[in-house]
Amino acid sequence: MPGVTVRTATRVGPSVPARAPSSTYFLVGLTERGPVDRAVQIRSMGEYADVLGARVTYGAVFDDLRMFFEEGGTRAYVARVAGAAATPGTLTLVDRAGTPIATLRLDAASPGAWSSGITAQVEAGSTAGTYRLVIRYGDATETYDNLASPAAAVTALGASRFVRATNLGSATVAPNNLPAISGPTPLSAGNDDRAAVTSATYLAALSRFGPELGAGAVAIPGMAHSAVGAGLIAHGRANKRLAILAPPAAQSVDQAIAAAATLRATAGSEFAGLFYPWVLVPDEAGGTRTVSPEGYVAAVRARAVEAEGPWRAPAGQIAAARYLAGAERELTRAEGDRLDGNAVSAIRTVAGRPRLYGWRSLSLDELNFALLTGQDVLNLLVAQAEERLEQFVFRTIDGRGHLFAEAAAELVGIAEPIRAAGGLYERLDAEGNVVDKGYAVDTGPSVNTPASLAENKLRASLAIRVSPTGALVEVTIVKAGLNAGV
Repeated sequence: MPGVTVRTATRVGPSVPARAPSSTYFLVGLTERGPVDRAVQIRSMGEYADVLGARVTYGAVFDDLRMFFEEGGTRAYVARVAGAAATPGTLTLVDRAGTPIATLRLDAASPGAWSSGITAQVEAGSTAGTYRLVIRYGDATETYDNLASPAAAVTALGASRFVRATNLGSATVAPNNLPAISGPTPLSAGNDDRAAVTSATYLAALSRFGPELGAGAVAIPGMAHSAVGAGLIAHGRANKRLAILAPPAAQSVDQAIAAAATLRATAGSEFAGLFYPWVLVPDEAGGTRTVSPEGYVAAVRARAVEAEGPWRAPAGQIAAARYLAGAERELTRAEGDRLDGNAVSAIRTVAGRPRLYGWRSLSLDELNFALLTGQDVLNLLVAQAEERLEQFVFRTIDGRGHLFAEAAAELVGIAEPIRAAGGLYERLDAEGNVVDKGYAVDTGPSVNTPASLAENKLRASLAIRVSPTGALVEVTIVKAGLNAGV
């Protein structure tokens, strides 16, 4: 199949991240309203309210996204889920005949009981022979004037945030087939069929986050690792994203460690991390609410990515909480160390503030993927390489190597800024000269063989060595005697 295919591998010994990392957060869950057939981009809680509605007690997305934005995240994609039998609220408008018949049906833009808060009013239009539809929801009002037919409403309401229209084909002769004048009338309450939502429903919604949306972190907040862990890891592996997982609420340290042990056996576990415990957020009533930590983890990752890049572990001081009120349970240093040693990233309180104090991958390959930084950098590289090498698809491969040189230059253009930023580990000689940049690009005959060229393939190799992370600082302090040198 034509296109760009990027494979990743690991190498022991000398070995690339790309240029501008993505801090996007992808999450799935129940919301009051919003589309159930596509992902929606949300950049603030104001946008959340406009598109997905108010906080609901049965869903985790509101609290999770608020935590994400309050803690420094800037961009998210949300996939709302609903049951298979979900329905929108509706209102049927009748025409102006002596014996009125149905002429126009208004349906809420998305399923759920929220539609009972929508009203529709029919008024005389500003121009003779027309009508005006006034749609209200909360403090918002939409007005569609000078509609000359039922079909005109179908077109006009295609831009509405709240309703869609269907022409019911009234047989009444125009203009009496227009909707009858009426005061504000509510739509019926729809149903989101959330009782039928299962873990499979959540996992199926991940397909709305196509690879074209780029790298980032993905989660299903509030859903236990045992229900969605394998599916989230599979999505991360297929789409080059980090899967953020958490055990259920009120779990012990031993239970969190057992959860990690189970997940580590999953193929692609280098794409995932397990974070513990749950956290406390303000409830706007003077108290706190206990929520799953995915939004906080995604936010501190976004801070680190935007400050430096995915090679910067979002743990320690950079992860000091700004919004969290605390953690579900206070971990001792010994507990934190034990969790870290068993591939669980702990959220600890240090100097009175919660902070992420680990960035462990669930991978069993600790040589290459002990921390999530290794896979996060690879994810970024794949996304950048796919984007920048697309220009070479269907280009002629010339015998003088010009196309090979162009492809190599693009890969260097991805790697070099990251090297300059410290994301790749250079090697220097005794005089301080760079002898190994931490990356190597090859488009020569060793990869572009006569056999591969005969198959109309352009091949390139990019090898990298990601800079290690100072997860542990060791200091030796020696006390010298009064007469001893220091």
